[in-house]
Amino acid sequence: MRLDFSLVKGLLCLGLILGAGTAQAQSREVSSPSARSAAAEAMALGPEQAALGNLLGAWHVDIVLADGSKPAQHSKGKAEYSWVVRGRWLGCHLTGEMLGLPYEQFTIVGYDSYAKNIVQVAVESVDNSMLLSRGPTSGPNQVTALFGELDEYTAGVLHRPYKVLLRRVSPDLHVSTVFGFDTQGNDVKKVEFTFKRARSP
Repeated sequence: MRLDFSLVKGLLCLGLILGAGTAQAQSREVSSPSARSAAAEAMALGPEQAALGNLLGAWHVDIVLADGSKPAQHSKGKAEYSWVVRGRWLGCHLTGEMLGLPYEQFTIVGYDSYAKNIVQVAVESVDNSMLLSRGPTSGPNQVTALFGELDEYTAGVLHRPYKVLLRRVSPDLHVSTVFGFDTQGNDVKKVEFTFKRARSP
Protein backbone atom coordinates (compact mmCIF):
# COMPACT_ATOMS: atom_id res chain seq x y z
CA MET A 1 0.00 0.00 0.00
CA ARG A 2 1.60 3.28 -1.13
CA LEU A 3 0.03 6.63 -0.30
CA ASP A 4 -0.03 9.15 -3.13
CA PHE A 5 1.58 11.66 -0.80
CA SER A 6 4.46 9.24 -0.13
CA LEU A 7 6.28 8.49 3.04
CA VAL A 8 9.60 9.85 4.17
CA LYS A 9 12.44 8.03 2.67
CA GLY A 10 15.65 8.85 1.49
CA LEU A 11 19.32 7.55 1.67
CA LEU A 12 22.08 6.27 -0.51
CA CYS A 13 23.98 3.18 -1.57
CA LEU A 14 25.96 4.39 -4.56
CA GLY A 15 28.05 2.01 -6.68
CA LEU A 16 30.50 3.13 -9.33
CA ILE A 17 31.15 0.50 -12.02
CA LEU A 18 34.03 1.11 -14.38
CA GLY A 19 34.38 -0.81 -17.64
CA ALA A 20 37.65 -2.48 -18.39
CA GLY A 21 38.10 -0.18 -21.37
CA THR A 22 38.21 2.90 -19.11
CA ALA A 23 40.49 1.47 -16.42
CA GLN A 24 43.73 2.67 -18.00
CA ALA A 25 42.45 6.22 -18.58
CA GLN A 26 41.09 6.28 -15.03
CA SER A 27 44.46 5.26 -13.57
CA ARG A 28 46.18 8.09 -15.47
CA GLU A 29 43.66 10.58 -14.05
CA VAL A 30 44.21 9.37 -10.49
CA SER A 31 47.94 9.89 -10.90
CA SER A 32 47.50 13.62 -11.51
CA PRO A 33 47.75 15.94 -8.46
CA SER A 34 44.19 17.24 -8.84
CA ALA A 35 42.79 13.70 -9.07
CA ARG A 36 44.76 12.63 -5.98
CA SER A 37 43.43 15.67 -4.13
CA ALA A 38 39.84 14.86 -5.14
CA ALA A 39 40.28 11.24 -4.08
CA ALA A 40 41.65 12.31 -0.70
CA GLU A 41 38.71 14.65 -0.25
CA ALA A 42 36.23 11.91 -1.15
CA MET A 43 37.76 9.50 1.38
CA ALA A 44 38.29 11.97 4.21
CA LEU A 45 36.45 11.68 7.51
CA GLY A 46 35.55 14.94 9.21
CA PRO A 47 33.21 16.52 11.75
CA GLU A 48 30.14 15.75 9.62
CA GLN A 49 30.77 12.01 9.85
CA ALA A 50 31.65 12.26 13.54
CA ALA A 51 28.35 14.06 14.21
CA LEU A 52 26.42 11.04 12.92
CA GLY A 53 27.53 9.15 16.03
CA ASN A 54 25.40 11.48 18.16
CA LEU A 55 22.31 9.66 16.86
CA LEU A 56 23.39 6.17 17.96
CA GLY A 57 20.94 4.42 20.27
CA ALA A 58 17.21 3.93 20.69
CA TRP A 59 14.50 6.50 19.97
CA HIS A 60 10.74 6.83 20.38
CA VAL A 61 9.06 8.08 17.20
CA ASP A 62 5.83 10.03 16.75
CA ILE A 63 4.46 9.72 13.21
CA VAL A 64 1.96 12.17 11.72
CA LEU A 65 0.46 11.69 8.25
CA ALA A 66 -1.23 14.83 6.98
CA ASP A 67 -1.58 16.54 3.62
CA GLY A 68 -4.31 19.03 4.56
CA SER A 69 -7.00 17.21 2.60
CA LYS A 70 -8.06 14.93 5.47
CA PRO A 71 -7.60 14.71 9.25
CA ALA A 72 -4.06 13.97 10.39
CA GLN A 73 -3.28 10.34 11.26
CA HIS A 74 -1.13 9.86 14.36
CA SER A 75 0.81 6.73 15.28
CA LYS A 76 3.83 5.60 17.29
CA GLY A 77 7.01 3.78 16.48
CA LYS A 78 10.51 3.09 17.70
CA ALA A 79 13.85 3.44 15.99
CA GLU A 80 17.41 2.22 16.52
CA TYR A 81 20.42 3.98 15.00
CA SER A 82 23.57 1.89 14.48
CA TRP A 83 26.58 1.95 12.18
CA VAL A 84 26.25 0.30 8.77
CA VAL A 85 29.88 1.22 7.96
CA ARG A 86 31.50 2.41 11.18
CA GLY A 87 32.33 6.09 11.15
CA ARG A 88 30.87 6.67 7.67
CA TRP A 89 27.31 5.41 7.16
CA LEU A 90 24.63 5.32 9.83
CA GLY A 91 21.54 3.11 9.63
CA CYS A 92 18.14 3.75 11.19
CA HIS A 93 15.72 0.83 11.57
CA LEU A 94 12.23 2.14 12.35
CA THR A 95 9.24 -0.04 13.24
CA GLY A 96 5.72 0.91 14.24
CA GLU A 97 2.39 1.31 12.56
CA MET A 98 0.86 3.60 9.99
CA LEU A 99 -2.85 3.87 9.18
CA GLY A 100 -3.42 0.96 11.55
CA LEU A 101 -1.04 -1.37 9.72
CA PRO A 102 2.45 -2.61 10.68
CA TYR A 103 5.17 -0.38 9.25
CA GLU A 104 8.93 -0.81 8.87
CA GLN A 105 11.58 1.43 7.33
CA PHE A 106 15.35 1.24 6.97
CA THR A 107 17.33 4.36 6.20
CA ILE A 108 21.04 4.95 5.62
CA VAL A 109 22.44 8.44 6.11
CA GLY A 110 25.92 9.83 5.61
CA TYR A 111 27.94 12.79 4.44
CA ASP A 112 29.46 12.87 0.94
CA SER A 113 32.75 14.70 1.56
CA TYR A 114 33.42 15.35 -2.13
CA ALA A 115 29.92 16.61 -3.06
CA LYS A 116 29.57 18.25 0.37
CA ASN A 117 26.05 16.83 0.73
CA ILE A 118 24.10 14.99 3.36
CA VAL A 119 22.82 11.86 1.60
CA GLN A 120 19.92 9.56 2.51
CA VAL A 121 18.45 6.44 0.97
CA ALA A 122 15.55 4.48 2.40
CA VAL A 123 13.33 1.48 1.85
CA GLU A 124 10.10 0.61 3.62
CA SER A 125 7.62 -2.20 4.05
CA VAL A 126 4.77 -0.65 2.06
CA ASP A 127 6.32 -0.97 -1.42
CA ASN A 128 9.36 -2.08 -3.42
CA SER A 129 10.89 1.30 -4.21
CA MET A 130 14.08 2.92 -2.92
CA LEU A 131 14.38 6.68 -2.55
CA LEU A 132 17.48 8.84 -2.61
CA SER A 133 17.67 12.45 -1.43
CA ARG A 134 20.59 14.79 -0.87
CA GLY A 135 21.35 18.37 0.07
CA PRO A 136 24.03 20.64 1.55
CA THR A 137 24.89 20.56 5.24
CA SER A 138 22.82 22.57 7.66
CA GLY A 139 23.56 26.12 8.65
CA PRO A 140 23.43 27.58 12.15
CA ASN A 141 19.66 26.96 12.37
CA GLN A 142 20.33 23.18 12.33
CA VAL A 143 17.92 22.60 9.42
CA THR A 144 19.02 20.63 6.37
CA ALA A 145 16.93 20.43 3.18
CA LEU A 146 17.31 17.32 1.04
CA PHE A 147 15.77 16.89 -2.41
CA GLY A 148 14.94 13.80 -4.45
CA GLU A 149 12.40 12.20 -6.75
CA LEU A 150 9.78 9.54 -6.10
CA ASP A 151 7.31 7.56 -8.17
CA GLU A 152 3.63 8.25 -7.38
CA TYR A 153 2.28 4.99 -8.72
CA THR A 154 -1.22 5.60 -7.34
CA ALA A 155 -1.31 8.69 -9.56
CA GLY A 156 0.63 7.16 -12.46
CA VAL A 157 3.48 9.67 -12.14
CA LEU A 158 7.20 8.89 -12.36
CA HIS A 159 10.02 10.92 -10.79
CA ARG A 160 7.98 13.51 -8.89
CA PRO A 161 10.15 15.89 -6.83
CA TYR A 162 9.96 15.84 -3.05
CA LYS A 163 11.79 17.53 -0.19
CA VAL A 164 12.89 16.34 3.25
CA LEU A 165 13.63 18.81 6.04
CA LEU A 166 15.89 17.46 8.79
CA ARG A 167 15.72 19.59 11.93
CA ARG A 168 17.85 19.01 15.00
CA VAL A 169 16.05 20.58 17.96
CA SER A 170 18.41 19.25 20.64
CA PRO A 171 20.75 16.27 21.16
CA ASP A 172 17.69 14.28 22.27
CA LEU A 173 15.11 15.48 19.75
CA HIS A 174 15.14 15.68 15.95
CA VAL A 175 12.42 15.91 13.32
CA SER A 176 12.21 14.67 9.72
CA THR A 177 9.43 16.20 7.60
CA VAL A 178 8.57 15.18 4.03
CA PHE A 179 6.98 17.63 1.61
CA GLY A 180 5.46 17.21 -1.80
CA PHE A 181 4.69 20.09 -4.13
CA ASP A 182 1.35 21.32 -5.45
CA THR A 183 0.74 22.36 -9.07
CA GLN A 184 2.09 25.85 -8.29
CA GLY A 185 5.27 24.42 -6.76
CA ASN A 186 4.31 25.22 -3.16
CA ASP A 187 5.35 22.91 -0.31
CA VAL A 188 2.69 20.50 0.94
CA LYS A 189 3.56 18.68 4.17
CA LYS A 190 2.93 14.94 3.86
CA VAL A 191 4.44 13.10 6.79
CA GLU A 192 6.50 14.00 9.83
CA PHE A 193 8.64 11.80 12.08
CA THR A 194 9.59 13.21 15.50
CA PHE A 195 12.43 11.29 17.19
CA LYS A 196 12.79 11.50 21.00
CA ARG A 197 15.75 9.76 22.57
CA ALA A 198 14.93 6.64 24.59
CA ARG A 199 18.53 5.66 25.46
CA SER A 200 22.11 6.03 24.27
CA PRO A 201 24.05 3.02 22.88
